[in-house]
This record gives sequence, C-alpha cells and structure tokens, in this order.
Amino acid sequence: MNYDLLGLYHYSGKYDGFSTDRSSNAECGETHSEQTRYSSLWGAVILQAMIDITSNYKRTENNIEKSKAYNWVSDMHNDFTTVCHLAGYHPMYVKRKMHMLLSSSMQKRA
Repeated sequence: MNYDLLGLYHYSGKYDGFSTDRSSNAECGETHSEQTRYSSLWGAVILQAMIDITSNYKRTENNIEKSKAYNWVSDMHNDFTTVCHLAGYHPMYVKRKMHMLLSSSMQKRA
C-alpha cells in the first residue's frame, strides 16, 4: 500500500474552526518544511488506520485494532477530524477513501 492512497487532496479554507491552509497554521518561526514534516506525520497516522482497516490478520489483537480503526474513521470522532486537518485532508474525503478501500479489498478476497 503506498502513501499516496489518499491522493493529493487539498482543502483550502476553514472547517470546524481549523484553518486547513498550511501557511496560516504557521506558529512563530515555524518553517514550511517543518509544517510539511508535521503534515506527513499526521498523514502516517491516517495511513496506519487504513492499513489496520484493510488487514486480513487472524490474531484477536489485530482484529481489535482493525475494529478500533474502522470506528475511529466511520464515527468521525473529534480526534479523527483534527488528525485529518493536521495532515491536510478533509475528513469526509478520508472516510470515502476508506469505504472504497474496504470494498476493493473485499472484492479481492472473494
């Protein structure tokens, strides 16, 4: 699974009080490269959730993590919304991508 599975979606403007324009999130002295690293870090959190959701592991612990990741995305928890904005993605876009990944993963298994 590659990192670009979410595509290069850019959402400009304000959503739930968070500015998703990375340049307006800059703290004093924070450079563009630091912002990019932070966004990449939060993107990795979303990617890990997608990996957990589409996993086909047999161990109970992994299935619990799969269920937690699915609920985290599908229930649109506040922390999920925050992570999406910090990564530079719109939460509904990530949720739609998750459903697309799940349906394609189910078709491959059938």
